[in-house]
Amino acid sequence: MKLPNQYEVPTQSHTRAHAEGSTIHYNVSDVRKETLGANDPDAYIAALVKLSEDYLNSDAWREEAAERTPCEFRPAGSEATGQQIITLSDRTVTFDPRKNWDNQTISKGEALAGSIIFTEPTDTALFISHRVTILDHTIIGGFTQASLLQTADKMMRDIEHIEAGKVAQILSTAPSTESVSVAKPTGKPVEIAEDLIDLLTIHINQTVGTSLADFVVLLPVSLVAVLERAAQRAGVEDIEALIGASVQPYSGTDYGLFLLPKMFTSLSYREGRDGNVWKIEATRNGAHQCWDLEIMTVVDIVANGKVKVKLSADGLQTQAVAFPMITNIKLT
Repeated sequence: MKLPNQYEVPTQSHTRAHAEGSTIHYNVSDVRKETLGANDPDAYIAALVKLSEDYLNSDAWREEAAERTPCEFRPAGSEATGQQIITLSDRTVTFDPRKNWDNQTISKGEALAGSIIFTEPTDTALFISHRVTILDHTIIGGFTQASLLQTADKMMRDIEHIEAGKVAQILSTAPSTESVSVAKPTGKPVEIAEDLIDLLTIHINQTVGTSLADFVVLLPVSLVAVLERAAQRAGVEDIEALIGASVQPYSGTDYGLFLLPKMFTSLSYREGRDGNVWKIEATRNGAHQCWDLEIMTVVDIVANGKVKVKLSADGLQTQAVAFPMITNIKLT
């Protein structure tokens, strides 16, 4: 008599993944007791680590990362590279009160056209660490090539969105971020999308860009489905084609939408001594009969803009102050 939930050894042919050394092989023969590639936790973790390393430390990932947000990949031990770009228009800059030689308190001044704007990393760097525990008993039921690839794809998407959310958190309090509060658009997806595009267009910082194409839009992942539906109704390929700008969704706390100027901001990833940006470690946890998988990297956010303004009429006394170049649109 068969008991409820009784395990039966599978006998039919399936495509199963297992690892031998550093090479992934696929077994299409009948699953037998002596070939446990289909339900071996060690084989599963080896294959998952290899898939993650091959993608995250590949040229393809670097190209995709650069398409989403301006970024650099710098050698181990080097500093993040700041930009120095000439401003094309006059801009009044408000800053913490400073005193000049005449003991006058100055709280705002003009960054004149032709002034040099230079950027520095924010005070807070981002250490990205994603850890997951894979228990043996969740794998012994078996896995397929498709389920392994699906798991890896979901991990990469979660890492992307969580990382972007941490960047949004840092930018929300950065000195060079200007915040504006507006009413949250309502209605059908098309109406919401049109209102959002209008808001983004109205709040373009003309000093660092002249159109939405000059910016990366960092937005909450909750808006993705709405904008995708609007893109379908408009007959365009995707959200970026709809908005006319690069788009990077983020998850976690909703900090609103950010307009990041492509010429003035960037993410600076630190390479290890082996030249890899990402470090993937799998550690056996015998006490709990599981594997601990951790994926890590460190990135600096080059988004603090500085510019020199005059504190005296003769221009002999100047002061470097925070230059507002990132726009944070909070939906209330």
